[in-house]
Amino acid sequence: MELIREVAEALDMKQDFLAKKSLTLYLEKELRDTEAAIFKITSKYGVKSVFELDDRLKQGRLKEEDMLDDFLELDYLEAKRDKIRRVLEKIQ
Repeated sequence: MELIREVAEALDMKQDFLAKKSLTLYLEKELRDTEAAIFKITSKYGVKSVFELDDRLKQGRLKEEDMLDDFLELDYLEAKRDKIRRVLEKIQ
């Protein structure tokens, strides 16, 4: 990409290094933000994962209408977190 080349030249560094470092920093920030959002939901219900939240629902300790949006969001966030972690492992 033209922009990466220009920035790399301006900073006197290799394009590959700049691209890898940039991706790593971006993904680490996304991971932190995602984990913070997960923590917010899990703390609300006193669980550690979407599986525990599902167990509480099955046990009747929670009503589906009270937590469905949070359940779906937590499921999405945990999947996103796992994808980010996999990508970070590949590039590091």
